[in-house]
Amino acid sequence: MNTFKTPQPSESLSSYVSRIRKKLNLTQFELADAAGIHGRSVGKIERGLTVKINRRTLQGLAIALGVPQEYLSAVIKGEEVSQVRGVKFCPQCWNPGAAVDRMWSHVKAKFCYLCGTPIRATARIAVSWCCL
Repeated sequence: MNTFKTPQPSESLSSYVSRIRKKLNLTQFELADAAGIHGRSVGKIERGLTVKINRRTLQGLAIALGVPQEYLSAVIKGEEVSQVRGVKFCPQCWNPGAAVDRMWSHVKAKFCYLCGTPIRATARIAVSWCCL
């Protein structure tokens, strides 16, 4: 599936984040707020001053931009994007705007380990997170 959110070949982290943010009509401050990171962090990323990001920032940016974490990881590593499973979440336990639990994204996860509800998987759920 090739959408505007799919990283372009040889695209840097700074240009990727900037391009997606602008397509979503978000300011740097709005993106930082949605991602749960410091307001200046997005500016540093977009200016190319930050090329490595920690797990929490990676998760937050993925949620705020509405992209799979694998897209951001591939851009950071300079790799081509491979087929992505999508975002997996529990419709009962997950709170919109919060990071999804890593246990839900396990390859063999079919049911929530907390409540037993069937796990849902979609790559498009994150689109609504940044628009709330």
